[in-house]
Amino acid sequence: MKQINDSIKDLYQYLEKLENFSLPTYKELPSIPLYMEQVVSYISEILGPLFDNKDQQVITPFMINNYVKAKIISAPDQKKYKKNHIGYLIAISLLKNVSSIKDIATLIEVDSRFNKEDKENLFFKFKTMQDEVIKNQSRKVITRLDAISKKKNTDEEELVALSYIALKLYIESEATKLLADTITNKIFSHLFEKNNDLEKEEKKELELKKKKVNEEVNQLKKTKN
Repeated sequence: MKQINDSIKDLYQYLEKLENFSLPTYKELPSIPLYMEQVVSYISEILGPLFDNKDQQVITPFMINNYVKAKIISAPDQKKYKKNHIGYLIAISLLKNVSSIKDIATLIEVDSRFNKEDKENLFFKFKTMQDEVIKNQSRKVITRLDAISKKKNTDEEELVALSYIALKLYIESEATKLLADTITNKIFSHLFEKNNDLEKEEKKELELKKKKVNEEVNQLKKTKN
């Protein structure tokens, strides 16, 4: 079993990466349209530092095709994706972990309807918020880890302390998600009529989440046996 001190060191290294992380500006996004595989490679590379699990797929061609099919983003031009596509896909790749496809589509719809002249606006707002939140949360966790490290705890006590840090973060994320979902639902009701493509995509998303939960439960059972 890995030593708890090693795990804390790993956490410090990961948090340091997060503190130094910054999304590219809109102007820094590729100015030349990219094919699907190039988009996947580019987004995976720039978002890679945010994920501790190296095997995690940030985005796939299947995902992109579904976003186009559900009209969350516009179709590529001659199979090539432009700068505005890439900006949206970066945001979707991060938000899909905490938000439904319907809610992401709602936020993008607001941008496409009311920011027609300024394609940089939403991405600028997203980048600014994302960078700020990542840095602030990283510093908070580092402060909590420092408090653990200063005490002469047993391994068991340090594990309990780490679990409380994780629990608080989960509670904070759940509380903010509830608020964000409520606000976005209000916006959705003003913008959309019935959208069958979006509903189909939501059903697919729910099925994938159920499948993921079942796989995690089965994996946990194997670990405990």
